[in-house]
Amino acid sequence: MENAKKPSCKAHCLILSYPAQGHINPLLQFSKRLEQRGIKFTLVTTRFIVKTLHTASSSTSIALETISDGYDDGGINQAESISAYLERFWEVGPQTLSELVEKMNGLDSICPIDCIVYDSFLPWALHVAKKFGLFAASFLTQSCAVDSIYYHVHRGLLKLPLNDDEILLPGLPPLKPHDTPSFVYDMESYPAIFPMVVTSQFGNIHEANWVLCNTFYELEKEGLECVPLDSNS
Repeated sequence: MENAKKPSCKAHCLILSYPAQGHINPLLQFSKRLEQRGIKFTLVTTRFIVKTLHTASSSTSIALETISDGYDDGGINQAESISAYLERFWEVGPQTLSELVEKMNGLDSICPIDCIVYDSFLPWALHVAKKFGLFAASFLTQSCAVDSIYYHVHRGLLKLPLNDDEILLPGLPPLKPHDTPSFVYDMESYPAIFPMVVTSQFGNIHEANWVLCNTFYELEKEGLECVPLDSNS
C-alpha cells in the first residue's frame, strides 16, 4: 500500500555520500538545489563522520541520518589499511543502508523515500535502491574531465601504465601523462584506491536511472557529450 505524503512533499531523496569532505560538500550543494524545488532530502553519511560535523552553526536545517562503515568510533583511521576499510564498508554499508530505508519507509512514514542519490564511490547503493523498488541516481562528485579519464581507463580505451605520448581523449584538450589524476598517472602508489575510482564506480553505473555529475554544463559541454555511459560500460 502506498504511503500518504504531505502535499508539500513532491518527493523525498536519500542523499548518500562517501565519508569525505570533498564528497559531502558537492552532494550537500546538490541537495539544496533539490530543496529549492520543493523536494525533500535527507543527507546520509557514516556515524563517525557525523560526530565531526559542525551542524550547529548551519543556517539551513538539514535532515541527517547515518549508516555504519564498520568503524563507528574512528572511521578510516581506525582501520588497519585503506583496503581493510573499504572491504568492511562494502560489507556493513549495504546492510545498514537497507535498515535505514526500512525505518524511513515504515507504515507511519509521512514522506517515504522515493529515490537514492548515491555517491558513485558507493555503487552498492544501487542494489539497495533496486531492492526496495526506488529510483537510483549515481552522482559523480568529481569534474567531468576527471571522470572522463577514469571512464576511458575503465573501458580500456586509455591503456595503463601511461607512456610519454600525448593523450587525446574526446571532449578534452591534449594532455600530458602528468596532467591526469594521480590515481592514473601513479596508480602503483594507490593499490586500494585505483579499483574504486576506475573499476568500481563505473561497474554498474549503466543500471542507474540517472547519472549526475558535479560540473557546469557550459564549462564542460564537450566532455559531457563524449562520455556515453551505456550498457557496455
